[in-house]
Amino acid sequence: MDTLKTVNVAAVQNTWAIVKKDLNTHAPQFYVALLTAHPEYQPMFPTIANVPAGELLNNPALKTLSVNVLTKLSELIDCMGNPDALQGQLVDLANQHKQRGTTRAHFDNLSKVLIDFLAAKLGGEFTPEARQAWTATMQGINTVVEASS
Repeated sequence: MDTLKTVNVAAVQNTWAIVKKDLNTHAPQFYVALLTAHPEYQPMFPTIANVPAGELLNNPALKTLSVNVLTKLSELIDCMGNPDALQGQLVDLANQHKQRGTTRAHFDNLSKVLIDFLAAKLGGEFTPEARQAWTATMQGINTVVEASS
């Protein structure tokens, strides 16, 4: 949690606000990027486990899944100014994912794909400061989730 206390919250929240405006488009694109980088993760999601890679982007189950996941990320980002609320949400997240067998490596890989995705989508608005803030944020989230599971 200490890492999260030193993060440039404004840089994270301002860049996320751009993505959040069109979550229904960005969420499936992000999930396709994640599953392209880590196709071994697809079987972890029963609703899309057997969907051919080329059909994922337009698959209704992937859209629902991805929007739900990025909506949860939005909630975490919204709580960044309130460490107690954020801690509670992260513990809940850890407990949910522990039951699914999700590991720190899964979260770390998701973080890398997310940061690369944000850089590609936001272009010049994803400044070096924003990249550093996102990197620290995701490391902090992953550390709390790991410690709580």
